[in-house]
Amino acid sequence: MPHNFQIEEGAMLYSKSSAYQVQYLLGRGSFGEVAQCRKFATNENVAIKVMKSWQCIKDAKSEEDILKQMKLGNCHLFNIVLWNDSFQYKKRYCLEFEKLDISLYEFLRKRRSMSLKLKEIRPIVQQLAIALDFLDVVDIVHCDLKPANIMMVDHVRQPLKIKVIDFGLAVNNSAQHTGETLQTLYYRSPEILLGNEFNGAIDVWSLGCIAAKMLTGNVLFPGSDEYDMLRHIILGIGEPPSHLLNAGMFTHEYFCATFREEGPPVWRFKNPREVRNSIKLFPRTIRSLRDLIKKSDKVSDKARVCDGDQESFLDLMTKMLMVDAAQRITPSQILQHPFITMSHLSGDSKSCSLVKSCFGQSSDNKKDDDLEVASSSIAIPARQTENGELSSDEHPTLAGQTAKKKRKRDGGKTTKKTPLLKRKRDQAKSCSSFGGSSSAKKRKTENLNKDLEDSVNKLLNETVEVPSKKRKRADEDSCPEERSGCKSRNIN
Repeated sequence: MPHNFQIEEGAMLYSKSSAYQVQYLLGRGSFGEVAQCRKFATNENVAIKVMKSWQCIKDAKSEEDILKQMKLGNCHLFNIVLWNDSFQYKKRYCLEFEKLDISLYEFLRKRRSMSLKLKEIRPIVQQLAIALDFLDVVDIVHCDLKPANIMMVDHVRQPLKIKVIDFGLAVNNSAQHTGETLQTLYYRSPEILLGNEFNGAIDVWSLGCIAAKMLTGNVLFPGSDEYDMLRHIILGIGEPPSHLLNAGMFTHEYFCATFREEGPPVWRFKNPREVRNSIKLFPRTIRSLRDLIKKSDKVSDKARVCDGDQESFLDLMTKMLMVDAAQRITPSQILQHPFITMSHLSGDSKSCSLVKSCFGQSSDNKKDDDLEVASSSIAIPARQTENGELSSDEHPTLAGQTAKKKRKRDGGKTTKKTPLLKRKRDQAKSCSSFGGSSSAKKRKTENLNKDLEDSVNKLLNETVEVPSKKRKRADEDSCPEERSGCKSRNIN
């Protein structure tokens, strides 16, 4: 079977349990192609990853082992794609998955600004942290987290809800893979670049790079090769600690060491001419992480509130992009960070339209649907189970508050004061015109006036709820191309 085999529309695939008809190609990767197929056994659309050649069967079975391990832990409840089945057809190994929508990469390209707002970034980072936290529990490292491997579940009906896909490079024993080249270049962590031992922290590094891209629309570290990548990281964030440089298998490829009689060697960054295969150096996009805020779109509201959200995001970015993996924030800590919990947006700051949109409120009479971000920004897509797993519908710390506000919004009708006062006055006038003695009329009038006064006081003390109006906002498009492709590099 030729290595460049491609899936054709209308082609048939057969497993022991069903027949599949290829509808159209969804994507193409280093080792296989993914197509949407009609599964005749269930009459539903599924996604089938077909390996390009029979030589890739070993890699497919390795991915299948990872998928089976994750499925035992109900990974689909933690924002990870659901794997259904595997089968072999004419020497081509096929993996069947649930059908998802477009990738985050394609979603960004549809935006004119090539970026997202902080309130849109928040639920995506939150869901990815849930997925990485699950992978930490089952001791699996994804090793290729990037926008192309993050799928929107349904960007129209379920805005900003995502799932992680493509575990072709995933490992469950990272110590055995030290020295291999993993991760797409733009999202490659310092420990992989240096050839150090690694763990799930490399996925957190990739998440930090993805968050920066969502904010600015540009790649954070656009290196032309591994040397240029390390140069961007060092100039933008800082140099790796000496103990990491001394332990790195590939440190000599990027640095020259000056040895001293006592103490560790002093490392000097090599001149590009000294580095083999370094053709050119790409311009830097940032001089520090604080430049991310300058490049992001300004939020037109109270500066102190918006600055608070920006500073919180910057703090999270700094912790996700620690050069030393031992100091890098963990997925579970990301879920407790103020940027995710929105604990920094409290008190008087809730008058800000930015905060109101995060809590599902409206700040004015303008309409702005904003892709329903108001509800999505506090949603955790892992479902609540009998074992106490996270809910897929609401942020645990905000669920009650949101439901309460929704009930108030749905209160519907507002009680008007003026008509009732008028009715009371009319009633008093009609009663005063009844027959009887003057003293009786006087007593009736006094009683009616007292009743009227009590009614007015009661009305003034009542809280009148007015339904909020949703706001609408225009969509944004477009995102630059990214290079991808990961191949293994083993030092042995």
